[in-house]
Amino acid sequence: MIEIVYKENAKETGERRILDLPKNVRQIGEPEDKRKIYIEDYVITYLRKFAREEMLNSRGAILLGRSEWMDGIPYLFIKSAIALKGVSCSRDGIPFTDEIWAEIYGAIKEYFADQDIVGWFLSMPGYPMEPDARLLKTHINYFGGVDKILMIEDPTEGEEDFFAYENGKLTRQKGYCIFYERNEAMQRYMVEMGDGEGVDQKEEFDDRATRTFRAIVQEKKDSSGQKRVMTFLYTASTFLVMVVLVIGITLINNYEKMEGLELALSEISQSLENQEGQAAEVYVQSSTDPELAEAVAAENAEAAGGEGENQPEEQEEHPEEQAQEQPEQQPEETEEAISHNVEETPEVYIVQKGDTLLSISRKIYGRDDKIGEICRLNGIWDSNHILIGQKLLLP
Repeated sequence: MIEIVYKENAKETGERRILDLPKNVRQIGEPEDKRKIYIEDYVITYLRKFAREEMLNSRGAILLGRSEWMDGIPYLFIKSAIALKGVSCSRDGIPFTDEIWAEIYGAIKEYFADQDIVGWFLSMPGYPMEPDARLLKTHINYFGGVDKILMIEDPTEGEEDFFAYENGKLTRQKGYCIFYERNEAMQRYMVEMGDGEGVDQKEEFDDRATRTFRAIVQEKKDSSGQKRVMTFLYTASTFLVMVVLVIGITLINNYEKMEGLELALSEISQSLENQEGQAAEVYVQSSTDPELAEAVAAENAEAAGGEGENQPEEQEEHPEEQAQEQPEQQPEETEEAISHNVEETPEVYIVQKGDTLLSISRKIYGRDDKIGEICRLNGIWDSNHILIGQKLLLP
């Protein structure tokens, strides 16, 4: 029977058959690679409610659905459950009598004719969640095979686990999946058994599976939106950090350049101050140096003596005329010479732009032979080097 169901519900692509797996699924734990268990949301909700109705007593149920294979792995789809009311677990396990099986197959024929038995359910309060020998015996006797499972519920803790027969024992499965669909057969069973609302009543509201699916989709959208916002904020903060770093590096470089410029200006200013100080020192020294004054006086005397040597010959030729002319011309010539010296020979000259010692000598004295005297009087060693604004003591 399993092979027939497999062929009817499987799709073939070449030699490999592909199953129509549920699309709206919520995973619990980490499902096994060697077995896949899917249970419909109505079924697990019904079983939890059924177990809590008598939390201090054990209760059982039969799990229905279909069992299929793909790539050598069994896939169990639990779509319905039939409650075994009035049946409890004893030391010998659950007594599956002929009357109980008759009741089970009667419910299957009436409500779940297209489904098969895929396992059983057991609610045991305070159970240590590990099957013992009596449960293993019951499972082998009535639910043998790798495509049958046992679901154990602890109503006091609200926990459930699935077990499968492997290597001679019931092995706990690491995880399973809950899927959502319009399970009208299970709804009808629940209503007629007095355990839930009917399909007609259900249609007045949104289907629970649809609402759950919408909630999951919305949750994913919200999560995706939050991720996009976080990504944007992270990108923006990274960009701002880079901008701040670039600005900081630029400011540091500009600060170093400003420091270098300030140092250069300071050196130039200090150099100008030193040159002005040297010029002032030379001026003071030259104005107070008696030897320099004597040298200037000696040069003046020589100049005067040279002019006197030429005068005796003229006096010898016309001694009387010279004696008569000198008293009349000497005062006027002396005053004119003094006046000329006062107006054209200032004591101090301030160097202007474009001045040279040669141009100053020509400008002040009208001749070129005063350069040496100006250099000696002002302590200038290089006649080609004077500064704008420099004060020169004139001979």
